[in-house]
Amino acid sequence: MRLPMLQRQRDSQRGLNTAGFISGYRGSPLGGYDQALWSAKSFLDEHQIHFTPGVNEELAATAVRGSQEIEFLPSPKYDGVFGLWYGKGPGLDRAIDAIRHANAAGSSRFGGVLAVVGDDQACKSSSYPYQSEHVFASMSVPVLAPANVQEILDFGVLGWELSRFSGCWVGLKTVTENIDTAMLAEIDPDRMAVVLPDVPMPEGGVHVRLPDNPLSQEQRLNEYKIYAAREFAFANKLNKVVIDAPNAKYGIVASGKSYLDVLQALEDLGISENVAKSLGLRVYKVGMPWPLEPKQTQQFAEGLESIIVIEEKRSVIEDQLKGQLFDMASALRPTVFGEFDSKGNILLSNQGELNSALVAQAIGRWLGELDARLLIPSITERLNTIKQKQGDLIKPLNISGRAPMYCSGCPHNTSTQVPEGSIAGGGIGCHYMGLWSKSRPVHGFTQMGGEGVTFTGQAPFTNTAHIFQNLGDGTYFHSGILAIRQSVASKVNITYKILFNDAVAMTGGQPVDGSLAIADLVQQLKGEGVSRIELVSDQPAQHQRLADQWVTVSHRDDIISIQKSLRNTKGCSVLVYEQTCATETRRRRKRGKALDPARRIFINSAVCEGCGDCSVKSNCLSVLPKETEFGRKRQIDQAACNKDYSCANGFCPSFVSVVGGQLKKGRVVGEPDVFAGLEEPSYLASLEQPWNIVVTGVGGTGVLTLSAVLAMAAHIEGKGITSLNQTGLAQKFGPVASFIRIANNQQDIKAARIGLCNADLLLACDLVVGASNNVRACLSRPRSYAVVNETVAPTSEFVHDPDMILPEADMKAAIANELEQENVSFIPATELATGLLGDSLATNLFMLGVAYQKGLVPVSSSAINKALEMNGVKIEFNQQAFMWGRRAAIDEHKVAEASGIMEHRFERAEALDDIVALRVDSLTDYQNKSYAKDYLAVVEKVKAAELKLGELNLKLTKAVAKSLYKVMAYKDEYEVGRLYSNGEFAKQIAEQFEGDFHLEFHLAPPLLSKKDADTGHLIKRRFGAYMLPLYSVLAKMKFLRGTVWDIFGRTEERKMERGLISEQLDLIDQLLPMLTVDSIAQAVELIELVLSVRGFGHVKEANYRAYQLKRAALLSKFKGNEVEYIEL
Repeated sequence: MRLPMLQRQRDSQRGLNTAGFISGYRGSPLGGYDQALWSAKSFLDEHQIHFTPGVNEELAATAVRGSQEIEFLPSPKYDGVFGLWYGKGPGLDRAIDAIRHANAAGSSRFGGVLAVVGDDQACKSSSYPYQSEHVFASMSVPVLAPANVQEILDFGVLGWELSRFSGCWVGLKTVTENIDTAMLAEIDPDRMAVVLPDVPMPEGGVHVRLPDNPLSQEQRLNEYKIYAAREFAFANKLNKVVIDAPNAKYGIVASGKSYLDVLQALEDLGISENVAKSLGLRVYKVGMPWPLEPKQTQQFAEGLESIIVIEEKRSVIEDQLKGQLFDMASALRPTVFGEFDSKGNILLSNQGELNSALVAQAIGRWLGELDARLLIPSITERLNTIKQKQGDLIKPLNISGRAPMYCSGCPHNTSTQVPEGSIAGGGIGCHYMGLWSKSRPVHGFTQMGGEGVTFTGQAPFTNTAHIFQNLGDGTYFHSGILAIRQSVASKVNITYKILFNDAVAMTGGQPVDGSLAIADLVQQLKGEGVSRIELVSDQPAQHQRLADQWVTVSHRDDIISIQKSLRNTKGCSVLVYEQTCATETRRRRKRGKALDPARRIFINSAVCEGCGDCSVKSNCLSVLPKETEFGRKRQIDQAACNKDYSCANGFCPSFVSVVGGQLKKGRVVGEPDVFAGLEEPSYLASLEQPWNIVVTGVGGTGVLTLSAVLAMAAHIEGKGITSLNQTGLAQKFGPVASFIRIANNQQDIKAARIGLCNADLLLACDLVVGASNNVRACLSRPRSYAVVNETVAPTSEFVHDPDMILPEADMKAAIANELEQENVSFIPATELATGLLGDSLATNLFMLGVAYQKGLVPVSSSAINKALEMNGVKIEFNQQAFMWGRRAAIDEHKVAEASGIMEHRFERAEALDDIVALRVDSLTDYQNKSYAKDYLAVVEKVKAAELKLGELNLKLTKAVAKSLYKVMAYKDEYEVGRLYSNGEFAKQIAEQFEGDFHLEFHLAPPLLSKKDADTGHLIKRRFGAYMLPLYSVLAKMKFLRGTVWDIFGRTEERKMERGLISEQLDLIDQLLPMLTVDSIAQAVELIELVLSVRGFGHVKEANYRAYQLKRAALLSKFKGNEVEYIEL
């Protein structure tokens, strides 16, 4: 947003009355540009800069073209309008026709156009990796390639001047590593002095004119405008030698971000400017990679024997350079290498993206092939380090990954479900994440706006009669309506599932670029001729007025049964799913722009069976594992929960709504400080060279806030700083890494990304991301330090696998093995921060405090606290988190005591006597002493058999103790009543909530509940607080369990549970006579299998059926029989 204001200021100084016009379409790495423009509206208005986002990139480019033609309309208000179009790489593809025509027509004399494109070269948040230079070149659009934020501003100014001079649109290539980087930059309208060269121009000039004809446009473009652009580049030294030697023999050419990779690579190789001169190196920085200006290039090449071109993706400069040097005498012409070395082997891959380590390897190979004497010790040492680290990173390790995941309460969690037997097409944005979803998978994807049209080309040749197609409302408004139109015209059987979530979610929650209400959408779809429209919402009553012969309105809970009907509908039908984006809803609630329901979900872990049905229903990672003596249960992450309540649809009586009141604050909030004042640490961090910090975390937890705070703190102290945030698809729950470099001076910092083995500090706020290859690649001994949060947040795998166990010890070892032992610290930061401050969002700043007090952060605490004040969000909370982290670095035990986590920390019983004693007591409470005595007798019998074999570890006995308890303590109505009324539930509620609240219980009593017409499953509903006294009554009636008076015991579920006890006892009796030392492991597997029979109602019944099949197979195998077939 600064760039157009700079241009306006420059024009004003020259007496020009200009205005600015900006239009485009968002997309990473330019995903937040429109939001920045909206936030700066008052400043833009002061500078006569008008921002109108485009419905899509093509129309935005057409609008920008119009800004160059105001002189042809009566009474223009300005001398000219400078235009700016923006879009990500695929958006440039979509706008090609519009930009080609606009560039041929020309810019205006006092206007000019910048086409800013965001290249996602590594495809971190796109459907295809992108490179824009070749596309621009195909349209004869000059391309500028800034290296960093400062050059984005500088080249932006030069780009408009170039556009005015040449009559061309000018491309400005940005990539993640400059557009997503924060750094100190000079903002001064007088910073850039522009030289306008004297070049031949056609009659009437090179600017837009009316009338005009295409052949004349082509002639001006190819005979004048491109050559004018080259002369401008020469006059303004857009391409220049930055390092030279008196008798240079070897040249390095680089452009944009790759130029910074070259500087970093040279620094890492020990090639200072003086060393470069001694080696005969000349470095050429290309600011305009297309068209490559020839005069300066030939001057650079004079006297050189060999040149290496460092550029990402397909060669642009290399091909032009070879062509321009072709006419040189062969004896004088240097060899040119880039993608390939002298033997035709790959030197620089044209895939993915480059980094300083890959560039260093390429330079080292190139120099070594030229003359082995050029490989001075520092070069050899760095190359060996890189090779060693690369070898280490390919070794297999038992570490987990963190895949991006839909946010808690995200509409996609429900809208993307399809009935069994159906398939759904993927889309762009958040729908793209369905590609790796196990429970809500999608079938392929297309470019934006092509969704579903692939079926037009498939339908005649397949027996698949129907498909579903996911489509976001933003994509629909952008171009998806044309896909629906094509599907209607093709008469294929397809159902478009349009998610109306009221926001363009993945790029930051922007509104659709225009007006699109539900009623408008439905009316448009009718006009397109779709055969049927189903509208589902969590507030269906608000839309009943839309219902007619084409439109049906239902609750979103009915989405599966509705889809079953739609897949039998002929032609193109549409399901409109209305639910606001969860992240946007959260933002609106914080700003008071949306109702924040006074209802939170709580799980009674004693009742919970850990079956995972709540995760199946909700697909939500705010449902967390909770380890207990009686197995893994579930709990709600109240800090991350967005109150979608889908988890409560899990078929389980453990779910309770807490209506009213509020969450309790942490123990220390508002309490007097019991710690003495803190002394400032002795700094290990030195700024003799840039201090490099890698911060890892989980999307949505504040990693970017931490990065911004550190950057501002460094700025406050007058230090140099860059911070590069790598978020990818991580709006929530995905991996996030921030690279922060702090130096005494800004010019000391080269590449923004921290290179191989170059990290000084790893601040791993998330262990999973911290242990990943990409992060560990930055570590080296003895240089690097690490402060690691050992509290592990579950990954998306937990949603699909309720028993998933993350390899915590292996991940900690993976980090520790990269460092000196004394340089790594592990701390349960999330536990401590949540206990202290009542919110897990305190974790990251708590971690910063730990690292700071260890002397690993080279800015002062006063600067950090000032930056937190300037951030303006939860200032006291964040400063407290930082302070408690500092205290933890000094005395973790004392902080743990203050947090209260020691009282709740779970330690599973390991000794057999402890395991049995706990369960005997529990079964006594469950039924009576006699019942517990029966249990104990069986355990003792197994123990005796195992000791007879000489097995002292008693693995089988422990397995029997746990599994037999599980089946004997089945949770019928009496037990659920006891677990709600024995005081533990009330204690848990009181620990987490305060204020005026009441409870509601989510239940489906078999004798009182209706059945779902589609699935036949009982339907849950909410019951009031009157259930608590009823639970007490039920608990007291446990003596009826199993008697003729047990009315609950007559259901099939209860009969199955009682039968399961008999089956387990029978299994034990079968195994013991055949037990040998060698068969104990098999016996343990058989005995523990019954632990998989979890849940309630139909969930437990399904698990029981699967258990029976597997039990039969394992038992047959135990007996020595062949197992021919098993269906799970």
